[in-house]
Amino acid sequence: MSVPLNDNGKVELETEEEKFQRKISLWIVYATVFIQCLGASIVITPLWPYLQKLDNDASKEWFGAIVAANPLGQLLFSPVIGWWCNRLRSIRVPSLFCLGLFIFANVWYALLPLHGSHVKHFMFTARFLVGVSSGSVAACRTYLSQGTLIAERTGSISTFSLCQSLGFILGPIAQVALTFIGDEGYPIHGKLSLSMYTASSWIAAIAGALNVVLYFPKFFQESNVAEREILAQVNSDGDIGKDVTSKKEEINWSKIPPDYIGIFPIVSGFFFIFFGYSLLETLATPVMIDQFGMDNAQAIKTIGVSTAISSVVALACFFTIPALCKRFDERKILIGLGLVPTLLGRVFFFPFGGPIAPMRIEGCMMNTTTLTDLANKAACSNVPNAVWSVLQHGCPKEQTWCFEIPALSEIALGIGYAICTIGYPYSVVLLQTIFSKMVGPRPQGVWMGFLTGISSLARVVGPFFVTFIYTKYGTIATSGAVTGLIFVSFVCILVVYKRLVPIKIPY
Repeated sequence: MSVPLNDNGKVELETEEEKFQRKISLWIVYATVFIQCLGASIVITPLWPYLQKLDNDASKEWFGAIVAANPLGQLLFSPVIGWWCNRLRSIRVPSLFCLGLFIFANVWYALLPLHGSHVKHFMFTARFLVGVSSGSVAACRTYLSQGTLIAERTGSISTFSLCQSLGFILGPIAQVALTFIGDEGYPIHGKLSLSMYTASSWIAAIAGALNVVLYFPKFFQESNVAEREILAQVNSDGDIGKDVTSKKEEINWSKIPPDYIGIFPIVSGFFFIFFGYSLLETLATPVMIDQFGMDNAQAIKTIGVSTAISSVVALACFFTIPALCKRFDERKILIGLGLVPTLLGRVFFFPFGGPIAPMRIEGCMMNTTTLTDLANKAACSNVPNAVWSVLQHGCPKEQTWCFEIPALSEIALGIGYAICTIGYPYSVVLLQTIFSKMVGPRPQGVWMGFLTGISSLARVVGPFFVTFIYTKYGTIATSGAVTGLIFVSFVCILVVYKRLVPIKIPY
């Protein structure tokens, strides 16, 4: 690839028109990751009541599996999508494939009421395909590395991360706005209706279709300005040995390994931060229903309002990170504003005494009348027009720990959630930043793919783990296990504190 010169004999990486088009393409990439994350999160809050509505016998273990299906798909297929982009030297076709799959999976999720038996298996598959489609995030990361100048890259990655966070934050908020549609919603045909459970997936599908249009050549034009910049640096100085940046390809990185002892606690910390996040993501709605006796709509609204408030706090924290890092050591900010609040907030997720949670009561209903003489589901099913339904929401009797462990405090839970909200953005951003600097200026595609895989693995294992522990052993065991794992990771980071520095290159 040759590097053009302008009329003054200076290197011209791109014309103003090319730069303008490149910026548009970058914003299309940001829009893609926002839509993918929005589509992943908008259905999480109502997923448990939707599953119960379709299959009243579905367990919380199955719910955990369905939550984990999305990150499992991302974990398995993100490397494949990344390889595909490298193979084609373009992200357009892989991105369009992922968006097409995203639309299909969300439409399928909305049509689940049409399935008779095995609906939970179909729901798992639909969510898994949404996870596979989020391989487009890997394609977007690939484009960021080739479509930005070195001086722009930090800002672009920050914007990229912000769009990811906004997608995850605004999903539950958007779901709150849909609760007015109601549990039954508006009938469309037969069992199919537009309800507060299905409207979210229709919105995601429509957003995906609009995103497809953005990838048409008229709007999205790929640029490899990063390669031009490196060639320009080489051509501007015959002795390229003076410029480490332009000599990346000639450095034998196998002889300059990163500090694995220092990197391991950073990677484990990244894993357990996302692992802890899965506790909030997976159990938020079931806990509202079990511990406080809320109905489905109340639980969704409560989680949505809490998320709306926390999103404002989290966004403010994101914007303070660059300024704080200019004044203070990144490691101190990570510990003081990231890991310590994350640990402190989880103390409030334990019960502090008091009465047990309200118990769930079920009964046989005919219209609005309770048939008290029919005490079990089998007898109720033999009565025409009678339905076995929940009379009072609360902790199900199958969870025997509900009879012994005190209920959580709403106030304490809110305080803990607020504190954790502060710690999350600082932890996620600074763990990635320190990791990248410790790896050094070597090609980081594989390394960043590994780090992304770690977060996906946490979001796969986490839902299975927390739903199993919560269902079998209760709130104390669940919060204790997650808090303990984060604490161990915190101690490991303190032990290697002095090693958490940028790699030293012998040039």
